[in-house]
Amino acid sequence: MKIALLADLHLPDSERTVKEEVLDWALSAAVRLGADRIVGAGDLTATGTVRAAGRLRRRLESTGIPFLLTPGNAELRTPVERARVRDILRTPVEDDELLLLDTSRGRLSEEARALLERPVPAGVLAVTHCPPDAWPEEDRRLLERAFSSGRVARLAAGHRHVDGSFERIELVRGLDPDKARGGAPALVMFDGAAREDVVFDAADPRVWPEAERSAFFARLGCSGMKDPVGVLGRGTAAGMPVFELRYAGAESLSDPALSAALGRWRAGGGCLSLHLPDLALRDGEIRGVPELRRAAKQAVDLGCSRVTWHVPRIAAAEFPGAAEALQRAAEPVARMLLDAGIEIGIENLHLTPGEAPETRNFGYVPEECREWIELLRWKLDCCSRIGFHFDLGHARNNGELAGRHTISDWYAELGDEINGFHLHQVVQDGDGTLHNHMPLTEPFGTLISLASLFLAWRRGRVNPSPMFLEIREGDPVDSLRSLRRSLGAQ
Repeated sequence: MKIALLADLHLPDSERTVKEEVLDWALSAAVRLGADRIVGAGDLTATGTVRAAGRLRRRLESTGIPFLLTPGNAELRTPVERARVRDILRTPVEDDELLLLDTSRGRLSEEARALLERPVPAGVLAVTHCPPDAWPEEDRRLLERAFSSGRVARLAAGHRHVDGSFERIELVRGLDPDKARGGAPALVMFDGAAREDVVFDAADPRVWPEAERSAFFARLGCSGMKDPVGVLGRGTAAGMPVFELRYAGAESLSDPALSAALGRWRAGGGCLSLHLPDLALRDGEIRGVPELRRAAKQAVDLGCSRVTWHVPRIAAAEFPGAAEALQRAAEPVARMLLDAGIEIGIENLHLTPGEAPETRNFGYVPEECREWIELLRWKLDCCSRIGFHFDLGHARNNGELAGRHTISDWYAELGDEINGFHLHQVVQDGDGTLHNHMPLTEPFGTLISLASLFLAWRRGRVNPSPMFLEIREGDPVDSLRSLRRSLGAQ
């Protein structure tokens, strides 16, 4: 029996994300490869909503191939819809060659335990969501007995978004282009003892035509962060095509060494950006305007092509009442930039540790970023040169909002407004805290996989725009070189 295994798609309610294209490809590949069964290993929906589950079920039924599904933890994320979602995605949990084990809560369900304890059939492939090393010890012992008795020949699991083959255990990286580690999204074909990973090549620049790959790398550069002179020097030697300075006071950008380094870099051409300081409302007072005016003048004097500007620092609940005053404060700064032919990219922010979603600041979700962009455009009568600067790491490290507004959702909502990107890896430490602005040395990394960017870029879902490796820990030029090597840049 040929089994097509799908895992960890995290399909959202929106039908406009690149995940829809990944699902189309995976189901078409299953049909083309002659799958006898399609098996879902959980987390096929993003947040366990009826809308996403219903769409998934209809798409599976359209293949004409029998399918079996087991839930993942993502299917439990919307408690008020959980029962309906379970009914929509309910299928048989076994046939002659398959067992589906529910580990959506991190352990075997009672039904899954009963399935493992039954004596027949033997030699089946068991499929679940959470890998066994995360199960309670008693559940692991039960699986070992099933292996020893011959009840189960192998077990396949998702959840970790990474591939691996161990003794009787198969891990699959799955289909989510935001999270797939080690490569572009993939489905896995099992045919007896054989495993074949089938990769979605459209999300992998290594197989793009050279002209398309070169066009992508022509827009990939670095942010200077704490060492602009050093990054410029190393970046110039590496042929870095775009560069971003961070404003840190009027004197910081008048350093003769920086001017000389900029001159050497600009001899080869390229896009120069300046990251502006913030506009904020604190204690009822708008702050940051004088420094913003100085920064805007610096951008004009430096001949920048664009600037990056955070959304205002203000509580989300306070924004509606303060929006007009914030706009009036921002207008002269924006007008100075626009009159000099400089584009403005408005950047998203994110939940910080301990910040509650109910009392959070503004600009953490797509609709809030769009609201500020449109307010500036309307007041300044300018639609083409004020756009969205997307920080992928901020969207990924966004607390519980990251599940409701995935990176792919941001592309779907604001891709046609994008005029710049910040790229960096997000790293999780031992206590679960996430840290931004870490080295991004591989394209399909642990918490930030660039597969969705590659796919959205190639399909025209986002504007091809300057991308800055905004890295605090380590040298961003090292990340630039590593990404180029990994993706086969000439």
